[in-house]
Amino acid sequence: MSKKVLLLGYTGKMGIALCDAFKGYDLVCKNSQDFDACDFDAVKAMVVKENPDVVFNTVALVGIDICEDEPQKAYELNTLYPRELASLSTQLGFVLIHFSTESIFCDREDGFYTESDTPKPLHIYGITKYGGDCIVEALAEKYYICRLPLLFGETNRETQFVEKMLKKAESGAVRVSADIYTSPSYSKDIAWEVKGILEEELPFGVYHIVNEGKASLYDVFKEIVENLKLDVTVERASHKEFPSKAIKSVVTPMKSEKIKSLRPWREAIAEYTKSFEERS
Repeated sequence: MSKKVLLLGYTGKMGIALCDAFKGYDLVCKNSQDFDACDFDAVKAMVVKENPDVVFNTVALVGIDICEDEPQKAYELNTLYPRELASLSTQLGFVLIHFSTESIFCDREDGFYTESDTPKPLHIYGITKYGGDCIVEALAEKYYICRLPLLFGETNRETQFVEKMLKKAESGAVRVSADIYTSPSYSKDIAWEVKGILEEELPFGVYHIVNEGKASLYDVFKEIVENLKLDVTVERASHKEFPSKAIKSVVTPMKSEKIKSLRPWREAIAEYTKSFEERS
């Protein structure tokens, strides 16, 4: 009998990828239309009713500016809501798989951030996400915290980096930060790696799940444009040209000490853009 999986936040980029990877499971999917993540009594009632073996949490208030504008909501969604799930995980015995972010780190002079590095968030988004991580570690007995970098992959939204840049590129030219570095990763690759971690019953704890390598935002979008053969001029820019309401973390590439890196990010973009063309 397959495990029952409750996926919270199934319409986001990571949620869509997880839905595909876990098709063979007894999968129950919920999003903001189904529950209010800030109503902890309702969250508890829903989880108790579903009685899952595994809970995926991809719900968060994402973005530096929006969290600076709405700090209370950021605290509720990114810190207190994971606390409720962690507490329920211990009470009910399910495995909690919680998704975190590279934004809990500040700039790195060289190399890559690994699981053993100490986070130093610079803004409310990073602080509240790290708060959620710490509480999950403290309260949950069976948990995986999956830290993710900049994602590309299938989505129905136009609010994240790749989608916003593709929209802007319709004008024929776009300027992209060449001094913000990440380990760009394919949501599909991450979802299948998470499935492997769960099925192989790897030790509980924190995992950095990323495609291999390091790239600037300019590198990422330039690669996508070239793969899609778009008639677009991609120009180098500094992140300082795009003001933010808080200090940005600009050099946060990651790798794992615990698992093998996923395929190189350029290979992943090649597959992503191929599937993108097929969907268009």
